Amino acid sequence: MIKVSSGQERSVYAHLQKRPEVRDVYRLFGEYSFFLVMQAEGRNGLGRMISDIEASENVVKTGPVLLTTEGGGAEVGRPDLAALLE
Repeated sequence: MIKVSSGQERSVYAHLQKRPEVRDVYRLFGEYSFFLVMQAEGRNGLGRMISDIEASENVVKTGPVLLTTEGGGAEVGRPDLAALLE
């Protein structure tokens, strides 16, 4: 999840849509502006992607949520969430 500067939502949305690792962008109402579905190669790759997004001058805050198949995470108890990883 990311929070962006007020009035910058459209430009950030357009920028996020162009990033190859971003699968989906959902607009949120509340503290955060967007929920991103991204795909990364391991936790280090995810960390790099989040750092790149945080470096944007219009990004105020991030709240990463990690969903992984490592250790049986999403696939065991939440098959609906496992579909997001495909």
